[in-house]
Amino acid sequence: MRVPARCDVCVIGGGAAGLAAAIAAAEAGASVVVLERAAECGRTILATGNGRCNFSNARLAWGRYNDPGFVEAVCGTRFGEDVLAFFEDCGLAWAEEEGGRLYPLSRQAASVREVLLARAKRAGAVLAPAREVTSVERGEGAWRVAYAGAGSGTVIARSVVLSVGGGEGLVRSLGLACAPFEPVLCSLACEAPTGISLEALDGRRAHVVARLLRDGDEVAREMGEVLFRSYGLSGIAVFDLSRSARAGDVISLDLTCGTDPQRARGLVQAAGGCVGLLDPVIATELGSSLDAARDLRLVVHGPAEPQRAQVTRGGLVTGQFDPATLGARELPGLFACGEALDVDGACGGFNLAWAWKSGLVAGVAAA
Repeated sequence: MRVPARCDVCVIGGGAAGLAAAIAAAEAGASVVVLERAAECGRTILATGNGRCNFSNARLAWGRYNDPGFVEAVCGTRFGEDVLAFFEDCGLAWAEEEGGRLYPLSRQAASVREVLLARAKRAGAVLAPAREVTSVERGEGAWRVAYAGAGSGTVIARSVVLSVGGGEGLVRSLGLACAPFEPVLCSLACEAPTGISLEALDGRRAHVVARLLRDGDEVAREMGEVLFRSYGLSGIAVFDLSRSARAGDVISLDLTCGTDPQRARGLVQAAGGCVGLLDPVIATELGSSLDAARDLRLVVHGPAEPQRAQVTRGGLVTGQFDPATLGARELPGLFACGEALDVDGACGGFNLAWAWKSGLVAGVAAA
């Protein structure tokens, strides 16, 4: 496939945010080239939501992001409505599940990817997978984007949209600051109290109230599922706590999920232990201790399996970008969106919602 040597907008990264940016720019009348290093554009979408693609949330809130002021300034009061309108125009049907999570009606991530690819192609965007960008240089009134892979070359573009995580290295020479990268939305390696074996609990699930404590003070609180692992804790509630967790913090699990203490005591007395309140394996490990069931404390050592984190925090520092356009304040014609920026959100569709909306904002402005 031939990649045009010139275009109005060159999008670096053909993932969620990049495809949204390409669609927005092309539908605004710009000629668009998308350079993606993977063999296919949109491949990362297929792995989201365990292959089902939790593409947004019906209860989007600024407070669920690490930089709420910036996200609010970019996304506006119609954040959720804009995301759904975009997918309505793509022809996607969806359904809402627990916690406001939105999935394609098919429950297949491929449905999301296919409607995006089809719309991008209808708009006239040129999708060029298997092309890894090697440099981005600022020229006289244009940008030079060099790439290698399935053929090497250079694209001359009026505007560049950076939409890929880790792509900050391409523009570091331009003087843009980058926040360090760290895994978030991941499992946590933890140490259990003496007498409690994580190996014995490995694979057991529980619905809990989980609190993250630092020096005795509550830093964060989540309600949801945890998965005990031999190395520590996993599950959605833990993923969300991982956004704030540090080594040495303590996670307190209320395995009774807020059951009235007096009622819980009565249930334990009636059953002769916690078996009526908890998973039988967990109940056996904890014995008859209601205190342990209501406040099981584990010490955090750090991320477990960081390479499997759902999101990586870090990227281009947001203060360098105009939230109205996502254009770099000091570098006209350079835009950033999605994972390229230091923005991350909670589990439940918040990160993909940011990818779509920020991509649309950057794409329109870049055109």
